[in-house]
Amino acid sequence: MDATTFEFQLSVPRDAQIAAVVRMMAEQAAKYAGCTEPNAAAFGERVAEAVRAHVNGSPGHGAIPIVVRRSTGPLEVQVDTRTVALEL
Repeated sequence: MDATTFEFQLSVPRDAQIAAVVRMMAEQAAKYAGCTEPNAAAFGERVAEAVRAHVNGSPGHGAIPIVVRRSTGPLEVQVDTRTVALEL
């Protein structure tokens, strides 16, 4: 694993408050991949919006699958079936 190629998967609770945690994780991944602080923060907020939309759009219990990946292209965070990408 290095800054150009990585992937990790996790499951988070279906709770709107978890959006802040996923946002911080997305920001850290963006910084690790070489993104500037302001762009990383904006990307993190887009990811948090995706998490909030998913929680608001699908009631119920259980976990939300999250995948953070980069493979010689954009950084991507997949929130269930929705992908938020950041060109680097």
